[in-house]
Amino acid sequence: MGRATKTGTIALLCWATMVSTVAADDDLVDLELTVPVAIADRSATGSGEDLAGYGYDAQTGLLTGGELRLYTEGFNRYLRLGVVAGAQHHAGPALGLADGYAFRTTIVDAGVAFRTIFPCMSDRSTRWHLAAVLGMTGVHADAGEGVGGEPNGDRHAERRAASERLDHAGLGWRLALDLSVHIENLIVGVGLGVRQYFGIDSPVARGLIMDAGLRIGGRIDFGDYDPV
Repeated sequence: MGRATKTGTIALLCWATMVSTVAADDDLVDLELTVPVAIADRSATGSGEDLAGYGYDAQTGLLTGGELRLYTEGFNRYLRLGVVAGAQHHAGPALGLADGYAFRTTIVDAGVAFRTIFPCMSDRSTRWHLAAVLGMTGVHADAGEGVGGEPNGDRHAERRAASERLDHAGLGWRLALDLSVHIENLIVGVGLGVRQYFGIDSPVARGLIMDAGLRIGGRIDFGDYDPV
């Protein structure tokens, strides 16, 4: 056996050992508790074109809250399945604290999460994960008097009527994808998501919320996962 062949064989064995060791780090029952902070664009149909420009039809702003992911089931060393639940809030550019809001929207999610590890980029203290979330979403939106309108100012009567008429709830689905790094038990990730919901007995027939942002939090490990 030539020197080059021996060197290649040793390198391959070292790589396989590293992959096996790193991948074993994901054989855990663990709980992720994170705070998503994102920029979200919300659009709705059925809010009335006569009030376009006040945020009822479309509005961009902060979306934040809390999320829990519990990973328990492993298909192999690289892919794990878990459950996800969370609640987030959206109310215009500054969460409704300035410049008014069109809707104070509370979002509740529940579903399943899939996570894989990148073994070549990870070691025992630093792990890189790609995760996907698929679930149901429920929405409650409390209509306000719009964004940018002065109290008792332009179209106040119409905006006041909209704040009473456009309150609504809805049900739909959520799809999200994020890349995160786990440094010890600290989690920092970036991701994209989309939610679509349909109004329940409401003039707002359909809503679409798209978001991009960060996910920051921590992980609690409960012990080794036994696939038997």
